[in-house]
Amino acid sequence: MDIEWMPTSHKLPSDGEHVEFVLEHRDLAMTGVYNRRMFASRWSEYEPGAVREWRQAPVAAGAELLRN
Repeated sequence: MDIEWMPTSHKLPSDGEHVEFVLEHRDLAMTGVYNRRMFASRWSEYEPGAVREWRQAPVAAGAELLRN
């Protein structure tokens, strides 16, 4: 099942949702969590204005975040 990408300008994820997201001017998706109005990866946090699009993370990716 392919999960569609959502432009950040149209909708934001729910607080605490595990997501994949792509920063503006980049083509590589990062895995993280949307929490407290920020997209957080393992290394940094990004405001919604810096994120071009996002989608719900696959279950396996969310489980990996919980282990780390």
